[in-house]
Amino acid sequence: MARQHVCAEPGCPEVQAERRCPIHRRSTERARGTRQQRGYDADHVRRRNAVKPAVERGEKKCARCGLPILPGDEWALDHDDERTGYLGPSHSTCNNSAGGKAAHQ
Repeated sequence: MARQHVCAEPGCPEVQAERRCPIHRRSTERARGTRQQRGYDADHVRRRNAVKPAVERGEKKCARCGLPILPGDEWALDHDDERTGYLGPSHSTCNNSAGGKAAHQ
């Protein structure tokens, strides 16, 4: 059986396997904005597709930690910390960690 959690939204008593209940999960996603508002527009898709073959062959290193991105690893085309440009491909965990740290500063 999956681990059960109380919804992370303060005051919500719902218990489920996800971090937030369905109502608060939807409202959290809406607050994040669209893909395009978060910087994942057609240009981002083109840039990611351009580097994808080299990443999938294991020819690229993570822009955050410097370790190789191995074939089959989850990865992202990483924005710089100001979200004005790109660092390059990064492990998904490195990318997500950087985004989480930035959100809490």
